[in-house]
Amino acid sequence: ADTGDTGETVDCSMRPIDIPKARGEIEAIWDSERERMLFFGGDQGTPISCMSQTDFVAEVWAFHPDCDNFQQLQPDAGMPARGRHALALDQARGRALIHGGRYRAGTSGNYTVYDDLWAFDLATESWTMLAAGGPSGRSNHVAAVFSNYLLVYGGNSSNNGLSFTPLGDTWVYDLVGAGGWTQLPTSNDPEARLFHAAAASDSTLYVFGGGDENAFTGPFFGDLWALDVASGAWTLLDGGGGNDKPISNSWADLLYDGAGNRLLLWSGHEDSQLGNNNAVWAYDLGGGGWSQLEIGDVYNAPANGFCDFPADFVVPDLAAPERRNAGAAVLDDGGNMLIFGGKTDCGLINDVWSWSLAEGDWQERSPATSGEICLRASAMCQTMCF
Repeated sequence: ADTGDTGETVDCSMRPIDIPKARGEIEAIWDSERERMLFFGGDQGTPISCMSQTDFVAEVWAFHPDCDNFQQLQPDAGMPARGRHALALDQARGRALIHGGRYRAGTSGNYTVYDDLWAFDLATESWTMLAAGGPSGRSNHVAAVFSNYLLVYGGNSSNNGLSFTPLGDTWVYDLVGAGGWTQLPTSNDPEARLFHAAAASDSTLYVFGGGDENAFTGPFFGDLWALDVASGAWTLLDGGGGNDKPISNSWADLLYDGAGNRLLLWSGHEDSQLGNNNAVWAYDLGGGGWSQLEIGDVYNAPANGFCDFPADFVVPDLAAPERRNAGAAVLDDGGNMLIFGGKTDCGLINDVWSWSLAEGDWQERSPATSGEICLRASAMCQTMCF
């Protein structure tokens, strides 16, 4: 038995003990009614010399914090395998919405870039295709639900894995009427981007960072924007730059903490010698700006070359999760940020950690089976990765 996050005794003896393979290019939601984190699809092809060896899946997994166990759901055939999709929770209608993403069957060649919209019913655990068309096919974009509309913004329309075509358009899908897509007229738009992070309040979409057509190497964006959904007006909240702000960053996770009137920023690949990071930042929406809550690993020694790191590349923060990008993060109902998976300097990872919003500390909930640097397990390391 376990006491779980609520303090009530829970019988965990009959729970599934499955563990998902390590993966990146995923998104997750928090299902409040069933007290679980759900994540969809992703790429579980382990990179070789930092080059993608794609192996996309259509799997749906749940993580239950009360027993710290995974469960693979078994919906009927529905949404095809993909990664780099946009995911949003449609709380009022009890479903998760997935738009776009990309797929290819092998490890080379062009990708299929999707323009479809799927709904996953959280109660029946079944898929329904809602629409195709509307926004052009895209990946590495963001999505959020505002009342009766799904909004998607930005992304990459290229089907070539060696080039990016960043997008800056915003679209909404009617969730209660006749359906269908409409492009949202906007003003004072940010630069077109992909790999950006986003979070939503009741009426505002917040967007941080990302990259442009040079997103393989950077420089990345370090700006923070707010879109007023009712008016379509973008406002630059912070232009980035400076020692007291997050370094320009791509493929991070941004979360809206309504109780704290702040945004939380975790992980990502940054414009620094460190690359992937495991820092936690907060942005005070009341006007206080950025503050760093967790420093994470610290850069220590230069890389030997492309994708070749010495054992002492970083001084690791052993109380924090591995540095990463392209993972998933949610806020649960118990005041925790839950994180799963992603891409690390040592491949792909499949751990779960929680970070307490009240205490400001990390707790490992399910250990990684791959993807961590050697120094997290031993002080006697000849190379950075096992």
